[in-house]
Amino acid sequence: MKLKATAEISKASMRKFQKKFGDTSNQALLCLAASTGRECALLTHPMKNARKVQLDAIEKGARKNIAVLPPKLFNEITKKPKPAYRFSRGGAGDVWSKLTPNRILKSDREIFDFIEKTRKPNGRAGWLPYTEKAICKKPDFKKAIVRRRKLAGVTKGSWLGGGRDLSKKVKGGDKPRIAKNFLPFAQKHIDLGSGKYRGKSLGKSEASLISEAPATKDQRIFPKKHAKDAVERAWKKTYRWYRIQCRLKFAK
Repeated sequence: MKLKATAEISKASMRKFQKKFGDTSNQALLCLAASTGRECALLTHPMKNARKVQLDAIEKGARKNIAVLPPKLFNEITKKPKPAYRFSRGGAGDVWSKLTPNRILKSDREIFDFIEKTRKPNGRAGWLPYTEKAICKKPDFKKAIVRRRKLAGVTKGSWLGGGRDLSKKVKGGDKPRIAKNFLPFAQKHIDLGSGKYRGKSLGKSEASLISEAPATKDQRIFPKKHAKDAVERAWKKTYRWYRIQCRLKFAK
């Protein structure tokens, strides 16, 4: 996904501003890009009750292809010479399926790996035919879900990572920062994002936010419209910040 914003800048006015204020268009671009990363994180779905919604979705996705059974029933099924389980197909009714060894998950690690293998390129859990679904014990499933819940906020965190990289390039003491209490669950995945900056002459510099999170490709999680909205919101907030700083500096 490519985020792009352009603006016409008067070179004479900018040089006058640089001399008085002590800042440059490149520094303003970096501040804008860092702010855009923050806005991208906010606009990535889910936007309301983000952590709770994501935790619920993680467990729901895991149950799509795994039948979670009481230990006693699991042991009874797996001890049979030809183990089989009756999987539900929703409105289509239930159907019996013979279980191969790779569909009998005997530990939380096997459950975790099975979920990973069945994820789609966009990161979401995909539906498997009943001939490929698996079974597991309830205690093992709970352990696997505890591990998977730590992945909540990956996409949001990746955008914060891109903004963080670019904010480090801003010179001076008043750099854009991410507060510790701002989407703390997402900040755990901040290393999945990065920022690139190419400084050139006035009006030709470039700053890029890069997300390595698979779900960024999913338009339901981060629509292109939200990318544009993030840039526009960052523009307004950066402009407002510079207006305040100018008033404080030039009022002296």
